[in-house]
Amino acid sequence: MSLSLSSYFEQARKNASNHVNILRDFRYFLSSIGIVKSSIVLEDDLVLSKVKEEAVKDFFFKYLIGIPLDYILNESSFFGYSFYVDKRVLIPRPETELLVEEILSFSLEENAKIIEVGTGSGCIAISLALLKPNFKIIASDISSSALEVALLNLKKHKPNNLLLVYSDWLTYAKPSSIDLVVSNPPYLKLTDPHLSELSNEPVQALVSPGGTKSFFDISNQAMIALKPGGIIIYEHGCFQQNEVVGVLKESGFSNIQTIKDFQGLDRIVYGYKC
Repeated sequence: MSLSLSSYFEQARKNASNHVNILRDFRYFLSSIGIVKSSIVLEDDLVLSKVKEEAVKDFFFKYLIGIPLDYILNESSFFGYSFYVDKRVLIPRPETELLVEEILSFSLEENAKIIEVGTGSGCIAISLALLKPNFKIIASDISSSALEVALLNLKKHKPNNLLLVYSDWLTYAKPSSIDLVVSNPPYLKLTDPHLSELSNEPVQALVSPGGTKSFFDISNQAMIALKPGGIIIYEHGCFQQNEVVGVLKESGFSNIQTIKDFQGLDRIVYGYKC
């Protein structure tokens, strides 16, 4: 016998002490599968179709074992655009939007050449491509699985100025050919306690030896690939600012600037090739 919508709301409330956002997320999920807003608001006795009931049961099963809502929905919002996501890629974070905002504030040439290193879902590169259709953008990743997801999003949004590349960072780039390199690379240590909260996300996209090896590798390659005056910009961990600034200085970058996120935490750093 099918349960009514109100019964599922009761089930959500019973789990609210251990999952504080479950009611909010359950309402969002119901909207995503086509339940009318009035039924959601009233939590009425609507009897769900078999298909929708199975979807609701699947929601509770996944949500209660800790799978993030974005993976359940296979959808995440970034810079006003909707992106497909699953466990092959990281879920886009709101603070990562600051990377896009900062790039848009730079005085780049209209047809600037940009590389995103470690593109994952493609959300940064695709957002830039849509916002700046004259930019020429390459988005690379060493994970073929991640590139499969990025390709889904590329087909969804259809920018005509973006190319996906399978590569170990930016080893493919010609010397002195790029105007800007952007990356939100792996920056956690394998012992980082935050990993326990990210167990559903791909560890390859999270962990780098010592927490900084990815910054060293990318910075050294970017110093070769960038034109004189070119820019490199990173998102980094909130306690890594000094380390990443040190990496950029060691790689030869100058005029290094840092930016805080919405919570006032150090999050972004960029520098220039002389």
